[in-house]
Amino acid sequence: MSAAQMKPATIVVGILTVPLLAGCGVKQDKPVAKTCQSEIRLDSKPEPLGSSKALSAEFKAAGNKEQSVSFGEVTRAAGWSDNWDTVIDVSSAMDDNWLNKMAETPPGTCWKGLPPRIGSDPASFGYYVFLKDRQVVQSVTWDTGYRVLEFRANERLTHETMLNAKSGGLRTY
Repeated sequence: MSAAQMKPATIVVGILTVPLLAGCGVKQDKPVAKTCQSEIRLDSKPEPLGSSKALSAEFKAAGNKEQSVSFGEVTRAAGWSDNWDTVIDVSSAMDDNWLNKMAETPPGTCWKGLPPRIGSDPASFGYYVFLKDRQVVQSVTWDTGYRVLEFRANERLTHETMLNAKSGGLRTY
């Protein structure tokens, strides 16, 4: 085969190869940004129900009494309003879909201010989120250094939920 005969073959191979190589450098589309119909900010600090510090202190006081008490009794003893009907526990392992299911908030509600998750380590804090008629009323920060109130995953607390004193804290189990 002469050099003149190889040129067309080389050109054909080149024409077929270039689009294949070009496809390797094409950027993938960015993921579609999440659309939020509404937004809940957990890290805001309004306290319409009462002082978060007073509630945390009352959790400790009730935990030291070594007797069961209803959640509503604890909040009232802390000077809180009864203008809430449900409490959920929120941590870094949760996403919007799960939180909307737990809080019974509408799909498309975005939860902002969630604790960051670093690798497989959970954040060192989270929130007790108080709701009234499926609307967030107040969030109270907890930390893992000493978590005074513990309840089971996927559990929703109400005024009537009984809390058991355990080691200076309160638990639902």
